[in-house]
Amino acid sequence: MLRRCGAVLALALATPALLSAQYFGQNKVQYESFDWKIIQTEHFDVHFYPVEREAAMDAARMAERSYARLSKILGHRFRERKAIILYASHSDFSQTNTTPGDVGEGTGGFTDFFKQRNIMPLTGSYADIDHVLTHEMTHQFQLDIFSSGKGGSALQGVLQVQPPLWFMEGMAEYMSLGPVTPETAMWLRDAVLENKLPTIEQLTYDPRIFPYRFGHALWAYIGERWGDEAIGEILQGTTRGGIEASFKRVTGLTLQQLSVQWRDAVQAKYLPQIGSRVRARDVSQALLTEKRDKGTLHLAPALSPDGSRVVYFGEGNWYFVDMWLADGKTGQPIRRILKSTQSSNYETYRFINSQANWSPDGKYLAFAAKRGPRDNIVIVDVARNREVKSIVVKLNGVTTPSWSPDGEKLVFTGYDGGITDLFVINKDGTGLKRLTEDKYADLHPVWSPDGKTIAFATDRGPDTDFRTLKIGNFRIALYHLDTGAIEVLPHMDQGKNASPQWAPDGRSLAFVSDRNGVSNVFLYDFDTKNVYQLTDFYTGAQGITPLSPVLSWSQGADRLAFNYYENGKYDIYTVDNPRALKREPYTPAPLAAPAVAPRRSPATRASPGSTGTRRSARAARSTGAPRASGRRPTWAGHRTPASSWPR
Repeated sequence: MLRRCGAVLALALATPALLSAQYFGQNKVQYESFDWKIIQTEHFDVHFYPVEREAAMDAARMAERSYARLSKILGHRFRERKAIILYASHSDFSQTNTTPGDVGEGTGGFTDFFKQRNIMPLTGSYADIDHVLTHEMTHQFQLDIFSSGKGGSALQGVLQVQPPLWFMEGMAEYMSLGPVTPETAMWLRDAVLENKLPTIEQLTYDPRIFPYRFGHALWAYIGERWGDEAIGEILQGTTRGGIEASFKRVTGLTLQQLSVQWRDAVQAKYLPQIGSRVRARDVSQALLTEKRDKGTLHLAPALSPDGSRVVYFGEGNWYFVDMWLADGKTGQPIRRILKSTQSSNYETYRFINSQANWSPDGKYLAFAAKRGPRDNIVIVDVARNREVKSIVVKLNGVTTPSWSPDGEKLVFTGYDGGITDLFVINKDGTGLKRLTEDKYADLHPVWSPDGKTIAFATDRGPDTDFRTLKIGNFRIALYHLDTGAIEVLPHMDQGKNASPQWAPDGRSLAFVSDRNGVSNVFLYDFDTKNVYQLTDFYTGAQGITPLSPVLSWSQGADRLAFNYYENGKYDIYTVDNPRALKREPYTPAPLAAPAVAPRRSPATRASPGSTGTRRSARAARSTGAPRASGRRPTWAGHRTPASSWPR
């Protein structure tokens, strides 16, 4: 959860004005014509179309809440309303004409440089929507400050300031996520272990370094040490002499000095943890790594029922991500499954948020793929590498289809108006049935071996309140097909819990959780009703995003495959009989502390210029030679690491 600085204004937006809206662009091919409407709030024009009205109304409330907090921290207010343009899914979002370029799957949202418009898809997870919305709104504030509140003149201001990507994107991540998250901490631990923790100069000039996570960590360090108000002062001061001078005025440090002290703090925190945790290679076998297929991405593993084959998303030695088939024991690549990037039939396989699934007899694969305006469920005969069925689902999006144990049906996450629910459909495309219908996020559904229950990840729980838009953590839940009842499993109060996978006997569930600050593999035992931690990794078991599918449990071979992040790469490891790793029931421990001392509450934090234990932003001074302040003038919107690959 994002720790707020100062009071947050609660807004109801009880009767927002609905206005007619404009048509965005004329050039890009559009599969659908959207009937745009506008929700007019105090500071924003929120553009939406009727199918996403309910989620858009909540997003408008989120926008005003974020505006109240950001305007206070950054010390700036908009002179005119800004536009927020919402799409009901990533498929719809990819059709946007607000940018002339293609919108790849790695783009979670972006801010229009000239018109300062926030353009983003609704992802079905309110926590994720709030994150991206606030991230892009931070860019709106940055551009508005650079242009002195004069819309359309941001270019001149940006050329004057020349902000690097870590400055822009790192600040946006900190403003939207708060202190270091488990994902950012994973990147920091990996960088420390591999001796690749970048300096600020490297973050500025080396395009190979993904700026979001390290920029987030740097701004979190600044916020913890000098207070969030200092971030607003630094941003405001960039228009009066540039970035280097602004940091010097507010923190008393040159960027070189700040870089040294930040890196020292990160290393002091994470180096001692090397001896207390293990790498994946210490408890499992490497299946897919760069040595095997020359690729750095091996995502969303799907083991065949007998464990002899594995399907995954990877780029191999290409620039594009495709679905690959490999030997399930050696990891030797066999061939691509169809060719999304080389075929006119499918544009993408939803490799960030989805996963393929084998039929119980091991003959067929089911997966989500974008074709035209929407996502289809594609069924492929693996032996012949031929499509046998493409199920058209009249929803805004589809992810993670999973077979029933009799091989007759598929359960999947469907996106309807920006909200996710669980759906079931027959393998021939008939009999579509909605299982859930609410605002909760329902992701990663998997059928139990006896066919009676569906396990899935969801944010439903006592901490989620849609009236106040307070969204709780992700938990593992069960959908009972005989009654339609939903049961949230116990011991799910902490962290993100996702990517469930059934044991072959159905008596336990594996899942990934970052409840102790590191994403690890856990097991829920239905007999004891306890949770057991199976791994204690140094970096973490995670895909491209915290909610990317990570696990696959082969029913016949009793083998578990999982993603592991190491040395800046996403690899796949396997472990036989994973229940053998079970020890004592998991006992909650305090979450890992941030890179510096825990943040004080707003009431006790010493503000810049005041006296007290915390040094004020302007009083903190240090010596050292200043460094040159050349900057690259470009920056991007909210993206996952996948979008930083060369194109």
